[in-house]
Amino acid sequence: MKKQLNVALLVLFAVGIVAALGKVFVWGESVTNYGAYTPWGLWVGLYALLVGAAAGAVWTGVYCAIRQGGRCGQLTTVAMVTAGASLAIGLAFIGTDLGKPLKGFSIFLNPSFSSELAWASWLYLAFFACLAGYLFTNAKKAALYLAALVAVGFLLAESLFFGGMVARSLWHTYLTPLSFFTSGLAGGSALVWLVGLTANPQAVDEEGYILKRAVVIALAAHIAVEAIHLVTALGEGEKALAIKNMWASWPFWGLFLIVGIALPVALIGKKECRLDTAPPLLVLLGLAAYKYSFVRFGFAVEPLPGLSAAFHDVRLSLAYTPSAVEWLVSVGFLAGIVWMANLVIAKILARQV
Repeated sequence: MKKQLNVALLVLFAVGIVAALGKVFVWGESVTNYGAYTPWGLWVGLYALLVGAAAGAVWTGVYCAIRQGGRCGQLTTVAMVTAGASLAIGLAFIGTDLGKPLKGFSIFLNPSFSSELAWASWLYLAFFACLAGYLFTNAKKAALYLAALVAVGFLLAESLFFGGMVARSLWHTYLTPLSFFTSGLAGGSALVWLVGLTANPQAVDEEGYILKRAVVIALAAHIAVEAIHLVTALGEGEKALAIKNMWASWPFWGLFLIVGIALPVALIGKKECRLDTAPPLLVLLGLAAYKYSFVRFGFAVEPLPGLSAAFHDVRLSLAYTPSAVEWLVSVGFLAGIVWMANLVIAKILARQV
């Protein structure tokens, strides 16, 4: 069964890679549904989700290690591998979105340290160095804690980029960095839980209660942040319109609030759940819908009132729905996270036998 799952994940991942390469090198922006008013979409939302989940996975690993008296056990290793896979695929999403991923390396050759993205990029590199230190040296504890600190840095840089540099009305608030951290904790702990169930179920059986507790606490904190954001924005005109539209959209209230929070919390509260992977999968689906809504409704307000009515073109619209290629790449890349993590964890377990 596990072999069949990994084959299915690999096939989906391969399809996603082919679609992404087609977008980057052949079709370009013609296969996306972006427009002049909506330059970002599903891929940027998933990038934000996976960067946060990478940080949250590392922090989950630290929590597991602390619970075990500072020992880096199997679940901590699952968390670190999951974090690396999540960040790698997150960067693949943004590279596909930009269309010229190789040019991204120029940020290391000509860095601008006044840019949050430059700081985030260097910290991503430092994070992968910490991951290598954890996997290939005996300094696992030091690498783990250093990775956790680096994760704080790159997630803070990303949240400040959205909330401060881009500063769309929906994002321009002190709550944006906080929401990145709470959603990152929820997504990271859920992703570790999911990967653990597929790659090392024994570790989850022994320590899985830690993950359930982390998911529930992080979800509660995140929904509290979003509720405060809603209440504080209601009297702010343009921001009020954007946030009310976001809360009224079915991806937010349907997939995020109901499918991604209420349903998995109810399943976690049950003594028995026939499908163990359902709660973390639902949480991740809900958070993906949340990040999509966060990006989508950040661009749902006209740059100038009446602009969309003055000019008419398929690309001059506030409406946005992901295209078939956007969905293919998204599903394939997300499957790739679990496949890569399963592959690496299997090799680690085989080495320990």
